[in-house]
Amino acid sequence: MYRSDPFPIKKIFLWSIVGILGLIIFFVIFVSIISIRIGLSNVNQDGFIIPVLSGIFSIAICLFLFICFIRFIINILREKDIIRSS
Repeated sequence: MYRSDPFPIKKIFLWSIVGILGLIIFFVIFVSIISIRIGLSNVNQDGFIIPVLSGIFSIAICLFLFICFIRFIINILREKDIIRSS
């Protein structure tokens, strides 16, 4: 059988980038959670708040950047008419 539509290599490539970026973001969030836990387990020491704040800040920045990147990819796919907007 003959397919009239070309094979969606761009779509597969973009979603694989999103998957890889998701794994990287997951790792950074995991390390940030460990940083928060270490900071909270050492409450009796001076400066215990620094790992807690850095962990929270890292999680917030990673989630913000991931959401922005996903929106950027979806807008590219809609603009190129690779995916249809509902």
